[in-house]
Amino acid sequence: MTHRFGRAGAPARHRELPPGLADRLPDEAARLHAVREACLAELARWGYRLVGTPLLEHADTFEPALPEPGDETFLYRFVDRSTGHVLAIRADFTPQIARIAGTRFPEATLPLRLCYEGSVVRHVPERRGMSREIPQVGAELLGVRDPEADAEGIALVVACLEAAGIEGFKVDLGQVEFFRGVVEGLDLAPGELEALRGAVARKDLSDLEGLLEILPIPDRRKEILAELPLLAGGTEVLDRAATLVDSEHSVRALENLARVVEFVGVHGLSDRLTLDLGEIRGIDYHTGVIYEAFVPHRAVPLCRGGRYDRLCAAYGRDLPATGFSLDLAAILSALAGPGPGPEPEGVFLINFEPDRRRALLLARRFRRQGSRAARDLIRRPLEDSLAHARSQGFRWAAVIEPQVAPAVRWVDLASGATELLAEDEVVARARA
Repeated sequence: MTHRFGRAGAPARHRELPPGLADRLPDEAARLHAVREACLAELARWGYRLVGTPLLEHADTFEPALPEPGDETFLYRFVDRSTGHVLAIRADFTPQIARIAGTRFPEATLPLRLCYEGSVVRHVPERRGMSREIPQVGAELLGVRDPEADAEGIALVVACLEAAGIEGFKVDLGQVEFFRGVVEGLDLAPGELEALRGAVARKDLSDLEGLLEILPIPDRRKEILAELPLLAGGTEVLDRAATLVDSEHSVRALENLARVVEFVGVHGLSDRLTLDLGEIRGIDYHTGVIYEAFVPHRAVPLCRGGRYDRLCAAYGRDLPATGFSLDLAAILSALAGPGPGPEPEGVFLINFEPDRRRALLLARRFRRQGSRAARDLIRRPLEDSLAHARSQGFRWAAVIEPQVAPAVRWVDLASGATELLAEDEVVARARA
């Protein structure tokens, strides 16, 4: 086999990532970890228990939750060489949580409050800025059909985003059953219905107008559909929509949405909401309220969530459910600027004594009390070692030199201040 090699001798493609994937270097990885931990801590405070799911599953596991039945493009599939079965890389946590609820908690009392963290990997069109791997934290509330459960999910999204440090965000709230009620009974082919739904979801008024001119839709329904992308704003949207619809299905959806809005208000979060009855994007398994969280001037949602009352039955336990996933990469991007990175912490040990035991024992004392500690393994001038310690995010340096033994030269890496201290004192300083 012939390879095209770069100067270092490795095939050139081995140095590049496939489109839609990214490395995370230490500072960014640390910020992402902090966001993840903040969100998981908030979920735990609300009573959600963490579960883990495998990165690989039988491809059939994800089938009930595909954007379209039989869609081959959403998942990365491959044949397991050991069994011959078709496996898929995790593209969505929700069907995995539904499977866990049906197979691992078949008799558990309700509700189930479960949460998760990890990455999903999806095949996406080759467009600028779209990521195939999305780090997520999410939560699912299973076993409650009441609108109060939807409101808890929305309130929890707000709490997580605030814990992560996001400001100025809004939660766009829609109801997929409202649209389904509007198109219920129309004599449209599946492709025509999908084109109509796409125009409404994109808020493409020109495309929508063209479709309404050629599709066999009664005038009353055309009026509602033409208005649908414009039904966005505050609670006045509910009143306006109620004057338009003639479908009992849509009326019930509006009543449900009004109840969710009421419960969100009980949480004291009405100012976080915007209503959008033209918001019908997302996975087809949603059956009621759906929502996304946005910050101004950014198109990528920080969160997606909604109700999915029919999904769990496919996995052995028929449960109403609602949940959401937080896009940690989008949250990190939305935080003001790249951020300064984590605060310097820990001790960098620089040893100029021939015997390494003193440095190793001191490093062990630091770690046992929970302090970060690492040794310089390269012999070099002191100033070079101190510069390296600063570049690696350490707060202090402990310099071990025979001429000052048994004392330790303690260096504040921010100010450059130096003191001679006993070992017990430097351990105490690191703990503080």
